[in-house]
Amino acid sequence: MDNSIGEAIATLKNGGHIMIRDFASRENETDLVIAAEHVTPEIVSRFRTDGGGLLCLAVTTEFADNIGIPYFNDLLKATGKEYPTLKKMSDFESPYGGRPAFSITINHRDTYTGITDWDRALTISEFAKFYRDVNAGGLDPKEEFVSRFRCPGHVHLLIASGGLLSERPGHTEMSVFLTQLSGLAPMSTICEMLDANTHRALSIEDSISYAKKHAIPILMGDQIIKHYEKNK
Repeated sequence: MDNSIGEAIATLKNGGHIMIRDFASRENETDLVIAAEHVTPEIVSRFRTDGGGLLCLAVTTEFADNIGIPYFNDLLKATGKEYPTLKKMSDFESPYGGRPAFSITINHRDTYTGITDWDRALTISEFAKFYRDVNAGGLDPKEEFVSRFRCPGHVHLLIASGGLLSERPGHTEMSVFLTQLSGLAPMSTICEMLDANTHRALSIEDSISYAKKHAIPILMGDQIIKHYEKNK
């Protein structure tokens, strides 16, 4: 195993966060990444201040199917007869290839507004617990989902492609793959890193500098793809 991959897996397993840089030909962005079950209010605060992008919760296709949630584009298309404008807006591919991974937004039912660090951490960590409970058996996934969460909310769900990196080499798939390797609930929390000076995505040079300063493992997309192809 690539030493960098091993270090990243160990960090995720132990509750820490890592960084993933995707490809110049794709989003050309760096994301902060942590396993969903290890999210705390402190992590949400760090991601929104040091990352600044959209805080999302990435899950597998299998679990999304189990609880009955679609890609958001599919949801818009399904309502096309009543809302034709939304159907037309959903008929596109992202500039960097493929359809967006976005699904619905949720809050845990014990949250208040849903947007605070405490509330978002609760939603995310309880979603990981929900996964564990459902996979232990004896619960109806859809009914349990409805009883624990509400929609719309303040946590954006992302659905990884069914074939993971064989289909879509995005941050969603790469981060879910790494949580799987870590033996954790296969879901990750990710947030893009932005640059307040350029008002664009954080550059690869500044991403590496941040990783070194804070002793955070940083992985390049090609490292993860190579490991995936070698071990799938």
